[in-house]
Amino acid sequence: MNRISRGLLLPVVCLGSVLTLSACQTNEDPAKGGFFSGLSNLSDGTYDKRAQQKKETLENEQDVNTQKQRELERSQQQQSAVAAEKTEAQQKAAALDKDIADLKKKAAKAKGNTTELQRQITQLEARIAQVKADPVSNDAEKSARLDSLRKQKDALSKELDTLIGR
Repeated sequence: MNRISRGLLLPVVCLGSVLTLSACQTNEDPAKGGFFSGLSNLSDGTYDKRAQQKKETLENEQDVNTQKQRELERSQQQQSAVAAEKTEAQQKAAALDKDIADLKKKAAKAKGNTTELQRQITQLEARIAQVKADPVSNDAEKSARLDSLRKQKDALSKELDTLIGR
């Protein structure tokens, strides 16, 4: 062979050997692959695919995080609404307790037969206690029932005022 052919033969053999070795065993993980694995992954786009997959995974996790944050905010709003309903029901119950005590005082001052009114006041007081102690009803239902009992209390109050002469 002539010198030019020999001079080209060595680089061609080396290049062929490099390509052959790089095709043998590659690893997609740059931390685990070697030089030839890195050359192979760069040339066939494996690193780009891997980077794209990591990016998509990150974006998906960020979406999940955003959804969970929104769920948390909705839960906190619902919790606030329930707390407000509970406070409202407790305030109505306390107001009715005070009004019942006032009715009892009026009945004691009333002239004439107040036995029936006393019985009605006692029944109303028992119903209020039932509503307050009801573990099954939610706060909105309790509030509605307390509103109904307030109307009954108002009727009794008017009847007492008539007896007293107001």
